[in-house]
Amino acid sequence: MRGMAIEPDARAQQSDETLVRRIRDGEQDLFAVLVDRYKRGIANFIGASVRCAPDVSDLSQETFLRAYAHLDTFNPQLGRFSTWIYQIARNVVRTHLGKSLRRPPAQELPEEQTLENTLPDPSVESDPAGGILRAEAEHELREALAELPERTRTVLALRYFDNMEYHTIASTLGLSLGNVKTLIHRGKIALARKILERESRSRSAAQDKGGTRALLLV
Repeated sequence: MRGMAIEPDARAQQSDETLVRRIRDGEQDLFAVLVDRYKRGIANFIGASVRCAPDVSDLSQETFLRAYAHLDTFNPQLGRFSTWIYQIARNVVRTHLGKSLRRPPAQELPEEQTLENTLPDPSVESDPAGGILRAEAEHELREALAELPERTRTVLALRYFDNMEYHTIASTLGLSLGNVKTLIHRGKIALARKILERESRSRSAAQDKGGTRALLLV
């Protein structure tokens, strides 16, 4: 019955489509449930293309503002809410990148938007050193991912940061299922190569630094 109070836990269990219907019926405060449900996924998705942390935050907020403003245009008969809101995020990112004439400087994402928090590992507390290594590995992963082409980067972000199914990625990006599978397969290979190249450069830099230090000691 409309107007009856619903416990927060109960609201969190409701489907996206049910929440949208109730928001349209006047319960605007329920939109906060959708924001909480998708905020990290959207931030990770945007962060795969936009490396400036403040921009990621601003564009995430813009995505939800647009979604709220155009909620009446969402049609559950045409697809899921998750697909719809990621399409909005994709358009927000494209508009942002289209206005920028140069690539923004690389900055780490805030801690609350990292993959480590999106996919928490219970062993972090029992193994602090391992947690540091995972954080470093994640940083290297994001840096390598940023070097890939935009479409490949986006597909990989949706698959591995947000755990999207292949068919959902296809509908979100307007691609065929076969194209998504190909992009993910080739993207994983390209990403592995980028990581190896970065590791090789790091080793070379360390060797050069060690050689210079040895010369200074002679």
